[in-house]
Amino acid sequence: MANVLTGTFQPRVKGATTSRSPNVGSLMDQLADGTIFIPDYQRDSSEWDLAKKSLFVDSLINNMTVPPLILYPETNPNTGLEKSEVVDGQQRLATIRDFVNGSFDLATEDEVEYASNVGPVIQGRRFAELPEPIQRSIRYYVLNLLVLPTNLDLGLRLEIFRRINEAGTPLSPHDLRLAIFGQCDRVYFIRLAGVFDTGREGATRMIKAAKEKYGLDHPWKDPSAWKDWWIDSAQAAGQAPSQMFLYYAIARDVQKVDELLASDALQNRLGLRYDRTTISVLDLYAAQMQHETLHPEDAPKLLPSLQTLKDWFGSFELWFNTIKQQKVARIGTNSSTKIALFIAAATQVWGTPEKITEEKQWELI
Repeated sequence: MANVLTGTFQPRVKGATTSRSPNVGSLMDQLADGTIFIPDYQRDSSEWDLAKKSLFVDSLINNMTVPPLILYPETNPNTGLEKSEVVDGQQRLATIRDFVNGSFDLATEDEVEYASNVGPVIQGRRFAELPEPIQRSIRYYVLNLLVLPTNLDLGLRLEIFRRINEAGTPLSPHDLRLAIFGQCDRVYFIRLAGVFDTGREGATRMIKAAKEKYGLDHPWKDPSAWKDWWIDSAQAAGQAPSQMFLYYAIARDVQKVDELLASDALQNRLGLRYDRTTISVLDLYAAQMQHETLHPEDAPKLLPSLQTLKDWFGSFELWFNTIKQQKVARIGTNSSTKIALFIAAATQVWGTPEKITEEKQWELI
């Protein structure tokens, strides 16, 4: 407080948020060449239904104002080239891209109440089937982009992202965790462990990226119970399935977690602090994994290797499938964290499910 009163106050963010105003055609070119990119850890871009996508396209055609996209720019230290990550606006950008590329037909007027000046002309059609003046209206529509300052401190960047996403359909803390700490094979594996429907667009994108970047495969051998559990659950939003596996991993690694939470040196190096919240524990664990990958010179490693995570996943799948397919099928996804912590403890107490030989033990579970 004294520094503020004496005139030495400095805002936490040093740079200015700037703006750009490209048209849709220019933005699609930047998306195609990777100058602007939707990160593969983002939520499934099929989350908007056809009606919502169609009304958004109607807004572009009629030059109505839509919310801005928010980008975070990063410069590659080796090439000096700048790329901008989409922080907010993935659904809007993906809808434009997919429609212009011919990936879906607009909804019919029975499904959507279009503006009266275009409804009969655009309903049920793809981009290439629209009259040329309407195609031009879409290509020339000017989008507002807000560009965050570069080189934000990691903790501050997380806070800004969370505040940005308090409005609209927010990214969960785990969405953001994967966003910030996803440059790591172990964090990617945690994300893959949560994939329950490999046919969804976002899941397909994630699985492909994991294979190309890290040689990782979708780890589930028998995902049927996992898919059935999450597929129609509102709890599946915000990457909750992969967060469940993260809770399990942390619960199996309590001693190392305690070391991380007790070390000011480790936290200073990561640019994060343990503030006695669960979010900070999960953030620090993922951040430490990524730091160990990107800075191997800071040996020794504290957290489990990728192979250890794979071994732990094998136990997780065995216990989960036994619980859901044979023993306690009525458990719902709102108990996902409890189940994760139970499975972690059960691997230590019994090892494998067949060691629980008395039905009364399952009743107690």
